[in-house]
Amino acid sequence: MDLSNIEKVLELIEWPEDIDTEKGRERFQYAIRSFRNLDFPQKKYVILEVAGGSGIGSIALAKSLMERNCEISKLVITDIREKILEKTREFSKRELGFEAETYVIDAKDIHKLGIKADIVLMYGNSHATFSTLDMIKFLSSASLSLKDDGILLIQGTNMFLAYIINMGYKYVLSERATDDKVLISVHGGYDEIRGMFKRIFIDLVSRAKADVEIKFWDFAEILGLCKIFFKEAILEKIEPYKGIVICKYPKINIKPEDID
Repeated sequence: MDLSNIEKVLELIEWPEDIDTEKGRERFQYAIRSFRNLDFPQKKYVILEVAGGSGIGSIALAKSLMERNCEISKLVITDIREKILEKTREFSKRELGFEAETYVIDAKDIHKLGIKADIVLMYGNSHATFSTLDMIKFLSSASLSLKDDGILLIQGTNMFLAYIINMGYKYVLSERATDDKVLISVHGGYDEIRGMFKRIFIDLVSRAKADVEIKFWDFAEILGLCKIFFKEAILEKIEPYKGIVICKYPKINIKPEDID
């Protein structure tokens, strides 16, 4: 996906990743509560987040671990948007007392950083922008970036159950309607090879528009792929449509570059 298009889509949908806004703060507190429900051993942690944006997910994870008197020896947050990572560093310093390391890098290439993490995290429906092949390459890269007893966490929504089964796929959908914005999304096509739906977002007031490719993942698909690369893969449900896929013990040493 084109970087400028990603930024346009996030701006149009008003994605709540700014911690200084009410909705951004709510997302942050929700993430902390979600991670408090997971069991983690008492030890030092190296955390690596992919597609991290402002770092809401990994900073919340680090905060929840620090509440249990665990030490965070390193927090690394990656994204392909350089501008957002400036806020990420400010946010981590304010919330944790130290500044996260940040890198502009694709999630499928994190193994190239040479980091061996205790936890690799994908948070906040980032998986929806990954095709099947992209996800396989990410899982490969994540497995190479983890210690032998490392954990991969993928948090998000069961998109297939929520938006295809229960809601029904909408060719035209009203996304948001306020005094200054009327946002709709329309179906723009389907790629059978990649399994991606194209959605075009249009603000009927400003006439701004941008498109995004989405895959409507369900948890069963993600779990199935994870079991190729990890000895254990389970689902921890958070809400009816939301959950965290937890993968332990990477087992296959295949580089993403060798997968096509």
